This record gives sequence, structure tokens and C-alpha cells, in this order.
Amino acid sequence: MSRWDTVRPERAVLGVVRTLTALDRLLDVLPVLADDLRVETRFAVAAGSPFGADLGTALRAAGVPEVAWSQAGRFDLALSPSSNGALHELGIPLVTLPHGAGHAKLRATEHGHSPEVSGLSRTQLLHGGRVVPTAVGLAHQDQVAVLRRSCPEAVPRAEVVGDPCYDRLAASLPMREHYRRELGTGDRTLVLLASTWGEHSLFGARGGLAAELVDLLPPERYQVALVLHPNVWTRHTRMQLELWTRRARAGGLLLVPPLRAWQAAMVAADVVISDHGSLTCYAAALGKRLLLGAFGGHELVPGSSAELIGRRAERLSTPSRAAVDAAAPLPGHGELAERTFGPRSAARLRALLYRLLDLPEPDWPVRTEPVEPFSP
Repeated sequence: MSRWDTVRPERAVLGVVRTLTALDRLLDVLPVLADDLRVETRFAVAAGSPFGADLGTALRAAGVPEVAWSQAGRFDLALSPSSNGALHELGIPLVTLPHGAGHAKLRATEHGHSPEVSGLSRTQLLHGGRVVPTAVGLAHQDQVAVLRRSCPEAVPRAEVVGDPCYDRLAASLPMREHYRRELGTGDRTLVLLASTWGEHSLFGARGGLAAELVDLLPPERYQVALVLHPNVWTRHTRMQLELWTRRARAGGLLLVPPLRAWQAAMVAADVVISDHGSLTCYAAALGKRLLLGAFGGHELVPGSSAELIGRRAERLSTPSRAAVDAAAPLPGHGELAERTFGPRSAARLRALLYRLLDLPEPDWPVRTEPVEPFSP
């Protein structure tokens, strides 16, 4: 403690991030620690990701205090929404959490994808033959079986904690009209294009689709928005993405920023056109009218919810107003939500974190907050 401190917390939590996506995920987790003056949170960057450029700048812009990696050992608990990086160097209790909607993708490598489950592989969870995380957070009980096949040594450390991102989206549905007002949607049909990263993503395979839809759909009846995975922003830069979408934006396309904005757009959307990324799972589980504009199925874990969506969802082959109007929710989307996200996460997450912090939980109830509105 410093004599300059006004509040003297009893525990210090370290958020570990490698990418903007990781930061976005952790900002959905931290509310379970809200209002407790006994707990203070800082962030550190785990170096090594090809999508980690300018992450320090993003942290500062978000008002997130950053500490040097070498100072991690003075914290009481670390939280990481990724199993990548030199997490074994932390030397403190560590909780890993899903990077997206469950663990649905195969582990990406320099030359493609390995057959290992991303986030649950022995390559990521073990160091020197020992399990690195103190707790491996899972979104659903069914993922314990996936972990048992991928890294059986880590099964005793599995904790089913749900998905805080999905829970916040679901809690935000009653505020849908508010988000639509903030977006300027009004009574129009909001068509949301949501792309993961990589050449088989929606933007990678059909980069001109947003412009096509802006040309096809009357602006007085439709609003078109584009959400790109943060890795796309990091790799290609804001300037380049604005250049690539200039004509579409001049025609009314809303290019949604990469941090803390896509959530409100997702809740507000009427139709979602997507691919094999996590946002497709969220859209399907929320009952959004869904079309697949691309689908990199070879990147997915066999039997995952994302793969199931690829088999059930309608494809958008030729863009047309009729195809957009005919879009429908995924058949069995309620069942999909139950098999993907499991129990509500806030209470389970808070119980786990306070147990590892060796603190009694606060005496007020934990609640899931709606997502922040976004105004273009």
C-alpha cells in the first residue's frame, strides 16, 4: 500500500489480456467484483499475439490501468479469457475463461489449425507437464467432456461458470428499443453483418457484401451495420477499414467500433448475417433472424454448437431484399442456447473468484447488468 492511496483494498486482481477481444470479454466479467472496496483490479498485457498491436493504447483509452508483466507476482488472482501466452510465469492463482461462445474453434496455428480444441488443449493448459490454471472456466457442463478428451489432467480444475457475455445480452433484451433509438434505427429493419477474422470469415470471403446490401435495401426501410472481429481491426487498421468501406458508409452503412459497441447492435438487430464466429452463436441463441453469408466449418470443433448452426441455418447465396425479409430464427434456437451457455454466470463466477481470493462474498446480491448503449 502507498500512503497516497485513499482506499486500501485487501486483495488485488490482475486482468490478463493479449488482444482487444480478451479485453472486451474481461469487461463483461469484472462487474461481479463491482462495489467491493476490498478488491482492486489492474491489467497486464501477455505479449506474443499477432493481434496484440497497440493494445496498451486501447487499455488507456478504455480507462484501464496497466501494470508491467514483471509486477504480476504481487497480485492475489489473475483472470485470463485466453489460455495462450506465458501464463505459467505469473506465479499466482489463475482463472482461464472462454475466449468466445464456448470452446468451439480448433486451435489456430501459423499454418492453419491443429486438431486441438482452442483454449482446452494440452498445448495451452500444460507447462512442464503441470496444469497452469488454478481453475478452467467452462460455459456449460457438456464442455467438461470436451476438456476430458483434450486435456484430462485439467478436468479436476474445471469450473462451469456460464457465459457472462451471453447473460448480459439476454438481460439487455428489454432495452432493445432504447438501443435502436441510440443507433438511429427507428422503425427500420436493422440488418447486422457480423464477421469473425480470417479468410473464411464473412468479411474475408465476401468483403463487398455490406456495399451490396446498402445498394439493394432502401435506406428508408433498412439500416445496415457491420461488426468486424477486433482482430480484423488490429491487423488491418481503422484507416484501412474505413477506406475499404467508404462507399458503403456514404450510402448509410454503420461501421461498428471494435470495443464495447457490438453488443448493443446485436440486441437491436432484426436480421443477422454472419459466419462461423461467436457472434453467430449469440445471435442464434437470442432468437435473431439468421443467415449465413460464409462459413469456415473446417475451423470448428466437431459436435460444437457452432457446427450445429452451420448444418441448420439458411445460407445467403445471392443478396436480395427478398432473402433478407425471409430470414428466420434458427430452428431449435432455445435448445441451442441451453446446450451452449448453461447456467447464469454471475453468481457462479462471483463465488469462484471470492473463494480463490479467500474473501467472504459481499452481502448484496449479484446481478447481471445490461450492455452499454452505443451511439454512432
